[in-house]
Amino acid sequence: MQHIKISLRFPVLTSVMLIIAIVLSACSSQENGAQTSLTAGQAANSTEQKEMASTTPTTREYTDFQKRKVTIPVNPQKIVYVGSDPGDLLALGVRPAGASLSVIQSQIVYADLTKDIIDIGYPVNLEKLTMLKPDLILFDNWDVKTIDTLAKIAPTVVLNSELATFERMQELGKLLGKTKEADRFKTLYDEKAKQMKAKLDVDINPGETATVLLVMGDNLYVMGHQGISVSLYDMLGFIPASKVQTDLIDKKERFATISNEVLPSFIGDELFILSDQSEETIATTRNLMNSEVWKTIPAVQNKRVYTLDSSWNFDDAITRERLLEQIPDLMKQK
Repeated sequence: MQHIKISLRFPVLTSVMLIIAIVLSACSSQENGAQTSLTAGQAANSTEQKEMASTTPTTREYTDFQKRKVTIPVNPQKIVYVGSDPGDLLALGVRPAGASLSVIQSQIVYADLTKDIIDIGYPVNLEKLTMLKPDLILFDNWDVKTIDTLAKIAPTVVLNSELATFERMQELGKLLGKTKEADRFKTLYDEKAKQMKAKLDVDINPGETATVLLVMGDNLYVMGHQGISVSLYDMLGFIPASKVQTDLIDKKERFATISNEVLPSFIGDELFILSDQSEETIATTRNLMNSEVWKTIPAVQNKRVYTLDSSWNFDDAITRERLLEQIPDLMKQK
């Protein structure tokens, strides 16, 4: 009560200024308190983020095709691919730092997409591979000696190259965290294939057979369920000729070398011939088509023979997608 009496003796102006000072002081204290609280909150969040980052795993265990348990990075930054289907990776939006391009680059239809990828050869040039400092190696073969050698450089995962195209992509999706991309690519492919088939001028009857013959140098190869055959059988709806089914596909043979004499027994209602532009291949193809055996083949007699470049004889996702644009013109051939 004494304090109140003293304060009442101050002039009015002095009292007002005192009140203002007290209010300003209180505001300042509140602001300082808020800033202190905010700073403390930021520090707490920063500490929490660091703790979360430190506890988030950077590696995980993956069981590959050879049943090997491999510790791989959760988010690999430098992938090297050893095999014949880098198009599967590219279709997922994954660009390997290195790949076995020397054996396929002149033969594939998507060489334009591989220009900035380092060729590590096949067999692999270990010096080139090591210099790339990969954090993950993908290997679509299962030679034990090669696996052990590659695994000394970086975690190496063996892929199952015998899987169908989109099954391979699903496995890659699980391995690299790209399952949504794999699903999206398959959905778009199916839609493009549906649109393409609707525009075809020819009807493919149920049970109509087809055979793929590959001419390389002086050799003739009949393809099993491999390369362009995959698109012909799985997408267009042809079925393999009987002998192709029993002698190759049922035995899981990708292809077989054959002679002119036995060739007719492998040929279906439709014959697709693939070849390159080398002089030797051109000469072999010419000799085949001028032979008496050739003239006895029903598909030849019925003008059901289609020719195209051997670069289409792959079944990776990129090649299959681009092939959809070629099929309408291909099927118009007579």
